[in-house]
Amino acid sequence: MVRILITRHGQTKQNVEGTIQGREHGEINEKGFAQIRALIKRLKTEKIDRIISSDIPRCKITAEEILKEIDVPIEYTSIIREKNNGSLVGKNHKDFSWEDLPGTFETRKAPGGESLEEVRKRGNDFFKNLKEKYGKSNETILVISHGAFLKVFIGNLLGMNLYDSIFKLFIEHCSLTELEIDEKHKEGYRFNFINDFSHLSVCK
Repeated sequence: MVRILITRHGQTKQNVEGTIQGREHGEINEKGFAQIRALIKRLKTEKIDRIISSDIPRCKITAEEILKEIDVPIEYTSIIREKNNGSLVGKNHKDFSWEDLPGTFETRKAPGGESLEEVRKRGNDFFKNLKEKYGKSNETILVISHGAFLKVFIGNLLGMNLYDSIFKLFIEHCSLTELEIDEKHKEGYRFNFINDFSHLSVCK
C-alpha cells in the first residue's frame, strides 16, 4: 500500500487578484507562507518518505520550505504542472469569458494553451506512473501541485466529469487530501479524506 498526500502550493498574490497564472510563476504572499508553515506543522505528524512536486516556482518554493524541516528525497516534474492557459496568462478572470473560446467545455483552450481534456490525460499518466513506480513501496508520498490540475486529477479518480470536477470540487492552498493505493480496494485505490484544511485555521 502507498499513501499519497496531496497538497496545493501556498496562496499567491495573483490568486487573490484573480489573475490567471498557469505555468508562469506566481508570487507567494504573506498568507501563503503562513499556510506553508501550518502545513509543515501538520506534515510533521505524518511519516513522509518522499516529495513529488510540480517544477513551477510557486510549488518549488513550497517544497523547499518543507524540505528545510522534513529532509526527504524530492522529484520535480512537469507532468503535474498547472493547466497551460497560453495567451490568457496575466489577464483577470473578470475581463473575458472562457465560453467565448471555440470548442466544448472539455476541449476549448486559449491560443498556445491546453484543454481540460489534455490536463486529464496528464493526470491519468501521472497516476499510472505512481502505481507502477511506488504502488508496492509502502511509502507515504507528498505531492505538491496546483488548483486546476488537482481538481481534474481528483475528480477523475472519483468518476466525475470535467465540468463537475472544476465547479464542484475546491482544493484550498496547503490543504491535504489522502489517496491510498492498494490492490485490496475494489478500484485499486480510495480517498480517505479530501481538502482537509483544519490545520490552516491559524492563517488569516
